[in-house]
Amino acid sequence: MKVADPCFYRKRTLKEVKARTQVLVEAGIQRVFLASGWMGYEVPEFYYDCIHSIKEDSNLDVYGLFGALNRTSLLNLKRAGMDGYLCGLESPNEAIYKRFRPAGDTLTDRISALKTAKGLNLKIWSGFLVGLGETDEDVSVGLEILRGLEPESLSILPFTPFPNTEMWDENPANPLKWARAMAIARTYLRKPDLFSDQTEGFYQGYGILGGANGFYSFPGKKSLFQSLERSGA
Repeated sequence: MKVADPCFYRKRTLKEVKARTQVLVEAGIQRVFLASGWMGYEVPEFYYDCIHSIKEDSNLDVYGLFGALNRTSLLNLKRAGMDGYLCGLESPNEAIYKRFRPAGDTLTDRISALKTAKGLNLKIWSGFLVGLGETDEDVSVGLEILRGLEPESLSILPFTPFPNTEMWDENPANPLKWARAMAIARTYLRKPDLFSDQTEGFYQGYGILGGANGFYSFPGKKSLFQSLERSGA
């Protein structure tokens, strides 16, 4: 639901992929996820080539960020060298999910794909958003689903509306409710890495309060770590 960045959706050449891989390796990065956007239940062939190129030139732990995929695509991704499957539940409430994503896959599809990926011995990274109107019971259901998947990485994120989107007039997540959901996940699940996408501003402190031990860092975006470097921490 974020404002579209044309560069984000542009197909990368293998030369660009190799160049970016080198930048990440030199920066000391060990794990990376490849955002795809919704491409359907089958992954285009060029995506396999990108993963193979990254693994050929590095030892990066590669996660593919997708919606629901069929078993054939997941198997081909694993054969190409993908280490893990990042697929969020968005909301553990199917009705809320359909409002948030009115087209494309379903919550049931995503849960099924995550189970398939787990069966293929891919590492699992999942989670859901807080602040879309879910109840405490919905949060409990979501955590129970995630517990069954035994994810190695987890993202419990606050809903933050973006300008020029259909959900711009929705209220953002209550930060304390979000932090509470994160804290429950931290204690209830089997100690996965818990990630926050809030690296600055008001929500950042609540992510730390909730138990986040990892933060997304995007090229060109001010991050928590850049702030720490400037402060000498």
